Amino acid sequence: MSFNFDYDELKNVLHHLNTDDTVSSAHGILCGFSCVKPDLTLDDWLNEVLVSIDLNNVNEKSEHETLAKIYNNTLLQLNDETLNFQLLIADEDCQLREQAQTLIQWCQGFLVGLGLQKIQTHDEDVLEMIKDFSEISKLDVDVLDSEQNEQDLSQIIEFVRMGTLLIQETLQPSKQDYISPEILH
Repeated sequence: MSFNFDYDELKNVLHHLNTDDTVSSAHGILCGFSCVKPDLTLDDWLNEVLVSIDLNNVNEKSEHETLAKIYNNTLLQLNDETLNFQLLIADEDCQLREQAQTLIQWCQGFLVGLGLQKIQTHDEDVLEMIKDFSEISKLDVDVLDSEQNEQDLSQIIEFVRMGTLLIQETLQPSKQDYISPEILH
């Protein structure tokens, strides 16, 4: 099963709806929110990224369906045991500046999503990762297109991707790894 999104196809999804969020920011919000709210619903997320939606409007209904697919696929990715999670940001076919900008937007959204519920952890790795995401969200977007900067950005993207999975697993441990005490007796 493929979980990957096409950033270019999706980047205008929220543009047609009543929101200031980009698709990268909204995806970050979804990922952060799902880390702190195990029973996150589609409506919980949409209430954070949309002011309103008119499902009688054909265009808005189509955009809503696309957002529902993003929601469903993202939750599948975050819980995929093969770590097949991808950030919804500009890919390597886009300019380095756009990749950096969407990564910054994603991290800002992730931090917003985490802040929607009280974080229940004292895990130093998670707290350090959140601090790192905060620093990444303040990066200078004026990145020159060069091979070295491309490699650096690629490493930062992978760091954020794996960091998200670490935060998710720490705050919402996999249910498949859990053995109920009743089963042991």
